[in-house]
Amino acid sequence: ARAKAVVEAMGRHATDAGVQRLGCDALLNMAGGSDASIQAVVGAGGAATVVAAMTGHAADAEVQRAGCGALQNMADCDAAVDGLTCRQAVVDAGGAAAVVAAMRGHAADGLVQRRGCGA
Repeated sequence: ARAKAVVEAMGRHATDAGVQRLGCDALLNMAGGSDASIQAVVGAGGAATVVAAMTGHAADAEVQRAGCGALQNMADCDAAVDGLTCRQAVVDAGGAAAVVAAMRGHAADGLVQRRGCGA
């Protein structure tokens, strides 16, 4: 329920970089625990929402840092959501491309690079 509320808020405020930063941070933290918590975030549409935030705010290093971290955490799960592993759901949502774009766009940002490599 918490992940769905964050995803919905991010959808309603897609053009607000501050909301996107906070939302990505929240999803990063929610997906930082057990497989069940990661499944809840992925199942709520977290991967696609983070990718949309990263794409919509490509120049914002904080969104990119939090987004890469959230995708890293979401991909760290072999459990299934809707028949796909969480990792595959992240890839299918465009997560790999978003991480590569973030790493290219923020080549001097160590945290983007570390989280991007981890994703």
